[in-house]
Amino acid sequence: MESVKVMRAKTSSVAHEVVQIVGGSGSPEVQLHATRLTSRLAELTGARPVFAPSAALVGSSELRDLLSREPAMAEVMQAWSRLTLALLGIGSLAPSPLLRRSGNAITAQDQQQLKKLGAVGDVCARYFDADGNPVDAPFNDRLIGIEPERLHAVERRIGVAGGMDKVAAVRGAARGGWINILITDVEVARDLLND
Repeated sequence: MESVKVMRAKTSSVAHEVVQIVGGSGSPEVQLHATRLTSRLAELTGARPVFAPSAALVGSSELRDLLSREPAMAEVMQAWSRLTLALLGIGSLAPSPLLRRSGNAITAQDQQQLKKLGAVGDVCARYFDADGNPVDAPFNDRLIGIEPERLHAVERRIGVAGGMDKVAAVRGAARGGWINILITDVEVARDLLND
């Protein structure tokens, strides 16, 4: 995320852990990007990085269950319950170019199904409608990432998104309580304030 690139290092530790809250994304290039971001944020805050050693979207619910029981992944999932702040990207229904390149973007068929369900965006690959209500995505049982209930329990959920193509997603994320702090651009902010 661009926000990590512009942050300045703290002179003292301000965090204990920086934890990935959704599994890695597809191609080695994108996985490396996610790992670097987690490492850099940990470095900036004086924290220990905790990486999710699994793909975000796997082939079956059985595989998801097996991977979730692996000691390394189970440790990460346990760390999710200790979160006090989450830095979250807000995605629109159409996958970003980075996600598309990752090989982990949702299929065109899944995207059509999500559209029929009224989905407008996602946080951590958890899709929601215009009012922020979760939608029953056809792949929810194959996701390795923080559960919506656990995410909503995090005290500070900072959403970072900009661009008018993301207005509906940002609005839904705010309405549904997926985020409770927003970092965005002026155009999106103006549009949201005109509601």
